[in-house]
Order: sequence, then C-alpha cells, then structure tokens
Amino acid sequence: MARRQIGRVKALWRYPVKSLRGESLAEVEITDRGVLGDRVMALRELDRGGIMSARFWAAMLDLGARFDSTASSIESAIHVDFPNGETIRGDEPSLPSRLSELFHRQIRLEKVRHERMTEAELAAVIRGEALPPSRDFFDEDVLHLIASGTLSHLRDLQPTADFDPCRFRANIYVDTGDGADGFIEDRWIGGTLEIGDAVRIGGLTPSIRCAITTHPQPGLPHDPSILRTAWEHHQAYVGVFASVIAAGRVRLGDPVVLAID
Repeated sequence: MARRQIGRVKALWRYPVKSLRGESLAEVEITDRGVLGDRVMALRELDRGGIMSARFWAAMLDLGARFDSTASSIESAIHVDFPNGETIRGDEPSLPSRLSELFHRQIRLEKVRHERMTEAELAAVIRGEALPPSRDFFDEDVLHLIASGTLSHLRDLQPTADFDPCRFRANIYVDTGDGADGFIEDRWIGGTLEIGDAVRIGGLTPSIRCAITTHPQPGLPHDPSILRTAWEHHQAYVGVFASVIAAGRVRLGDPVVLAID
C-alpha cells in the first residue's frame, strides 16, 4: 500500500442542525456516524411535513447552531442562535414559536430517530395522523471534506468570487499546500484517508454542489458565480463525502495521509 501525506487539518466544523450555520472547533470526536453532534436535528415544516433545507429556505443560514456534548439530552444539547443575538436551547418551549415566527410557517425541531416505531406510532403514520421519523439528516454520507487547493483553483477560475470554505459546509478542511492545479479531491477517490493517530476514512465519493453555496450568510454575499463556476469546470462537484472506517479524535494541525492499494 502506497502512503503519502497530502496535507494537514486546517479547520473543523460541526453542524448540529441540518442547514443552519455550524460551529468551528479545535478538535472533534469522529464516531461511526461522523462528527459527534453533527446533523443530529433538523427543522420540520409542519404545513406540508417536509424536512427543511437551505436549498429552498435561504434564511436558514441566518441561524446558527451549537452542540453541548455534556448535556443530558439531544434537545438540551442544541443551542440555536438567532439573527438578533438571542440564543434558545433546543428543549425550551419557546423555540418552535420563535422559528415559526421567523419563517411564517409552523415549524418544530426534530431529532434523528434510531429506534423502531411502536405499533401505535406506525398506525398513526399509516392513517396520516403523524409524520414518519427521520433516520438521519445527511445528504450523502456522514463526513464531508474539502481541500484548500480546490478552493484556490476555483479562485483562479473566477477571481471576483469569494470561495470561502464556509459556503461548502465541510466537516474537515484540509490544507493541501500551495498547489492549485485542479480539483484536488479527485485524486483521493479510491483511497483511504488517515487523519491523526486513529481516524480512518473511506468510501470517498464526489460531492455535488447546490444553491446553498450561493446563498448569503453573515460575512458572505449572495453570489451565483460560485455554483456556476463549479458547474462549468467540474459539473458542480467540489469536495468529497466519506464514511468512517475507524473512529477517534481529530485536531487542528493533524496530518492527513492518503493510502492507496
């Protein structure tokens, strides 16, 4: 097996609530389901029953979410930050009404459900009296990575655009050095990434981008050229999704090694 270091961990992010802004961290715990506390809850729009995404609800990026790993429950671990500076914990009764007021829809915060539905719950779903629970809130796989060299390449292709990594919502941002000679992650496909002392990541697949990359968020303007440039030069693929082979902790500055059979 050939092994070579391809970079170091430059930034780490966790997104506790799907499509809300996340939190930048100095270290994260990687479990078999990705970053601990990542995408453990989502907003459900109750008028039509769908899980909300910033693809269609751009204002979701005005909200931030943080996760307290010491909390006694998933609901109490979530803290939602509103544009006015207000923070409401996930288990506070006022949160659904504040979210509903913001989006002019009936909304609730919903957690991932791993246990099987009871017979009564299943019967209620069949009758149309309840919504089926979600088993995860990931778009593709449990981890998302992006290389600094890829974003530098995109900047060379479209110098007037701000290809800030926050637009791409990755969990792990890999500093791949000064090279900006293409879409770096393509070279990782088929290999395994070893990060730090223990974490191993595999099953890498290209990540297709959507309109979320163009939406405004604090510090970043609306910019359709972000997605247009990715489409024109790489069919809108930027970064990779991945699964976890071996769990552990990842820290800023950890070496990232590519292993290929």
